[in-house]
Amino acid sequence: MSKGAKQVSFKVPASKLAPAADAWIANRGAEPAATDREGGSVTALKAVEAAPVPEPKEKMSRFTIDVPESLHRRVKMQCAARGQKMADMMRDLLEREFPAS
Repeated sequence: MSKGAKQVSFKVPASKLAPAADAWIANRGAEPAATDREGGSVTALKAVEAAPVPEPKEKMSRFTIDVPESLHRRVKMQCAARGQKMADMMRDLLEREFPAS
């Protein structure tokens, strides 16, 4: 160092990612990692087992009918307004009209 030169030290701030990144490096290959785009954090994703789909109580059959477009539009708009699927509404309507004995 030359005479009169001032010695300056810089402190490097610790990264918020450092602990998560160190954990990922230590466990790499064990689990996939996901990055939170907004927070920048890295988290390990756990394998999620798919829940078994319950068997329907009764086998379903398709029921196809032709209706005028205006009726179809009215039914579709009412179902959308109620937050209900058209198929669910039609099943409910048919159950009310034709109850099980």
